Amino acid sequence: MGRERNPDPHQTFAGMVDEVVTAIPAPAGQAIEWCQPIGSGKYTDEFGVRWHIRGGELPWKRIERLIHDPQVRVLRAYQDEIRDVLPDHREGFIAMIRPYLDDKSVPADGYTDFRAGEFKDDQRRSLLVVEETC
Repeated sequence: MGRERNPDPHQTFAGMVDEVVTAIPAPAGQAIEWCQPIGSGKYTDEFGVRWHIRGGELPWKRIERLIHDPQVRVLRAYQDEIRDVLPDHREGFIAMIRPYLDDKSVPADGYTDFRAGEFKDDQRRSLLVVEETC
């Protein structure tokens, strides 16, 4: 065991950092685009269905009703991805988001927050999107 030798012994640490920064695909300082359908008011799913937000902030009772409805697709948006909340995981999901959305008695960490929005498509089907931010 030993240290690997630098193939270019004359290269400085600053030169190595420049190489790494240059290899990053996004320009330095460019903001990462987060998936935030609630903020934009629209969402197009992977099937090409266009969804539009309905109303404003949802009361907890409506969120709970939508989550329990097997006909409603529930999505969780976090950072740059959106994932389905499968029916088998919805009770656990409710337990996780309730403190943030029910009475706003946010847990002690204070770094995470959730917001929920109901979306409708042209056929009046419902979609619940829950965005997590930190």
